[in-house]
Amino acid sequence: MAPIPSDMIPNRFVLRVLAAALFVASTAAGAAPWQWRDAHGRMVYSDRPPPSDVRAAQIVRSPAPKAASTPSSAAAAEAPNDASASPSSPTATPTSAPTAPTWVEREREYRARQAQRAEEEAKAREESERVAAAQRACDELRRSIRTLESGLRVVSVNAGGETETLDDAQRGLRLKSARADLERNCSGR
Repeated sequence: MAPIPSDMIPNRFVLRVLAAALFVASTAAGAAPWQWRDAHGRMVYSDRPPPSDVRAAQIVRSPAPKAASTPSSAAAAEAPNDASASPSSPTATPTSAPTAPTWVEREREYRARQAQRAEEEAKAREESERVAAAQRACDELRRSIRTLESGLRVVSVNAGGETETLDDAQRGLRLKSARADLERNCSGR
């Protein structure tokens, strides 16, 4: 066999560029994010989701959820397909695959849950404060009734700032009023 003339041998740089281009092309073709079996059992690889007649059990591989879709990729996904494509081809009708919520949506949901939790805690705190205030009022009514029933002399301060001693009639009216308030407001406490 005769040796190849040196002007016929391609440059090593050109060979390396061609090898790199072949490598990139082969990995891009082999890295199709969607893989499923069609109705005839053949394996289909595509960068678009399978048609709607493909069941979930037939899908072998789907792309990982994206963090956020760009407007240009959303427009490309919504672009109509080639009119010559048959309905049975894998790229005939794109379907929207369910995607995970973006970090913005997750943050919004988190903040909504935090606000709801804070609102529930505030309502619970207000309710417990209301119950505690009602309990204090009932305890005060019971003390007042015990004092009025004790027979000790009771002194009160009138509107003019002077002290008055309650007589038996006034004591009876206050006792009757305190018992009615206790029965009306503190029956369950």
